[in-house]
Amino acid sequence: GSLVQTLESLSGVLEAEQALVVVVVNGGVLADEAVHQSNALCWKELQQRAQIGSGPMAWGSMGRLRILAVDRFSEGRRLPAKQGVGLARKIAGDIGLRLVSEGHVQSEWIRCTDADVDVPKDYFLQTADGSDRASAVLYSFRHVPEGDALQAQAMALYEGFLHYYVEGLHYAGSPYAFHTIGSLIAIRATAYAAVRGFPKREAGEDFYLLNKLAKVGEVEQLSGRSVQIRGRVSSRVPFGTGMAVTKIRELLANQEPYCVMAPQVFDGLRIWLDALAAFAETGDSEDLRARLKGPNPDLLEVLEGLGALRAAEEAASQVKGSQLSRRLREWNDAFRTLKLLHALRDRGSGELPLADAASVLADMKDRARC
Repeated sequence: GSLVQTLESLSGVLEAEQALVVVVVNGGVLADEAVHQSNALCWKELQQRAQIGSGPMAWGSMGRLRILAVDRFSEGRRLPAKQGVGLARKIAGDIGLRLVSEGHVQSEWIRCTDADVDVPKDYFLQTADGSDRASAVLYSFRHVPEGDALQAQAMALYEGFLHYYVEGLHYAGSPYAFHTIGSLIAIRATAYAAVRGFPKREAGEDFYLLNKLAKVGEVEQLSGRSVQIRGRVSSRVPFGTGMAVTKIRELLANQEPYCVMAPQVFDGLRIWLDALAAFAETGDSEDLRARLKGPNPDLLEVLEGLGALRAAEEAASQVKGSQLSRRLREWNDAFRTLKLLHALRDRGSGELPLADAASVLADMKDRARC
């Protein structure tokens, strides 16, 4: 299956013989019987291909790769409701941290990927490009289309949206301008410990983990060869790639455009972040509000509705200078940034077809550079 394909891909990379891969085969207590059957087949294949034993944790190897397999799919070991993939990642990450902290693993990096990827030849070497400030680094990625032409088109559109969103955050000057895809993350062990690892969520655990890691260091984008993600349709988690591709495919089948938040929302975010930078220096509330009354008429009201102005003023009453700057950055994190963008969209910025939105954003970036 796809897990074995991913492990074979890992076993062929440079320095694979120095790696340990922790595999968590998991299913939730509420999952369909088909998921449990698929997991049982997957474990059986691991037993055959990697000679793993039985029991809740079992050692094995595939090619030059050492494997520690964890059974969280058998009856009595399944994941609790609402803790799905987040808990599965946490189990693997926590085992990794324990092995690093006890000196059994020499590397300071805990890498995280999924059973639907192929990794580049220099996968284990690329983390050396992360700076000393990096709490995490993210591999480049490309979705490899699967299925029919409609599914391939849906996958290309979704990947286009992912890049559009991060480009919009870059344009706005957000410190949270990075991709939040679980299969691309490598985390420095000390930073993983500092944020207490993955949150036990059934989806979005990668987003919330990186949100926390961005507060204890830099989340850096690697520029090396990309991880190839197989572009599948899925409903195993309530949101994410699989669900998005399914929805976009339905739109295409009905000959409806795939629309995304209009790029004007990023203008609103940019104005807010610029105003906050000035506020961090002056602590002047009147000046802050004056800066927000300009070109985007909804911005001030939206920020008041989200409690962002009150939070900024409270922070300024408690700390000053670089501490205030840091407090403001941490409060206006990736989650609150997303809420602000959605609120601006809903208040009037609206949506545009992806190609139109990307074109307008490119024009906005060109004007900003002038």
